[in-house]
Amino acid sequence: MRTRRILAAFLCLGVMAVSIGGCAGKKEETPKDTQAVAESSAEEKETAVKNTDFPKKNIKIIVPYAAGGGVDITTRILADTAGKDYFNGHSIIVENMPGGGAVIGATSVANAEPDGYTLLAYSNSIVSAPLLKEVTFTLDSFKPLGMVCFDPEIFVVPPTSPYKTWEEFVAYAKENTVKLATPGHSTAHHIAAMQLAKEFGLKFEYLHNDSASIQMQQLMGGHCDAAMMAAGEAVSAIKDGTVIGLAIGTEKRMEEIPDVPTFKEMSGTMVAGAFRGYACPAGVPDDVYQVLCDEFSKITTSEKFISSMKEASIPYSYKNAADFKDYAVQYYKDIEALVPELKETK
Repeated sequence: MRTRRILAAFLCLGVMAVSIGGCAGKKEETPKDTQAVAESSAEEKETAVKNTDFPKKNIKIIVPYAAGGGVDITTRILADTAGKDYFNGHSIIVENMPGGGAVIGATSVANAEPDGYTLLAYSNSIVSAPLLKEVTFTLDSFKPLGMVCFDPEIFVVPPTSPYKTWEEFVAYAKENTVKLATPGHSTAHHIAAMQLAKEFGLKFEYLHNDSASIQMQQLMGGHCDAAMMAAGEAVSAIKDGTVIGLAIGTEKRMEEIPDVPTFKEMSGTMVAGAFRGYACPAGVPDDVYQVLCDEFSKITTSEKFISSMKEASIPYSYKNAADFKDYAVQYYKDIEALVPELKETK
């Protein structure tokens, strides 16, 4: 009987010990602990973004214009600068997909698998297209990666032109209709030409195509009287006498072509140009998007890229992904005001 009482006592003590140990092991979670867990989760998320193994193959950039234009040249400089020194040793492959004033190429990228391997050379025309054309993409179909260039508008004529100065041209175009080449309806260049026509009272018949190289061919072949294009696409031709620059849309004269006056000098007000950058489909995952933004920033702010842009006479102007997105949104809003007039010119 005594033995049973001793065993019962030991069992009771054991149960108490387990109960006490269980209570001691359960720690009440405090607000401080909750914060630590949240911070840990944030760190893990950041690490996950940084440690992604993207990319595992080459990355393709669609240039929605023909080869030889400013967007094409800029993108090839980008690809050459990158080489195999970025993106885990993989290359950037450039593919031209012209047509529809950049719509065909942009549509292809908007519909591409959003895995980060198909990107877009992103410019004014793509931002304005949803406002002016029947397209299947919108401003929100793309996520900007960064801007690398702002190329001012320049008005050029062939060396055989009867007018050699802006004043001579204006006097003629106020009384006669001039056939003007642009790299596409509703491109930045077309819009700038419309603004000039309104400001100076000029008469234009537009000849739209898909690139600056075609504009040059049209000028040289006598298919048009003048062309509105990006300065970077015309500097070399102006220097060698292939074309004559009559005026440029900058605040001050461009260093590479100091003899070409600004529109402001010619009693105008226009300061305008084309921006160029890069974007990916909107559905690209955040971790992959972060890698793309980081790598593009490294490449396009490198000394090699900047010096190559200068050698090609392409005006370098950098904006990171966030700033470029804000810039594109503002440009979209600015174009909205011109929509009725632009649609009338179709």
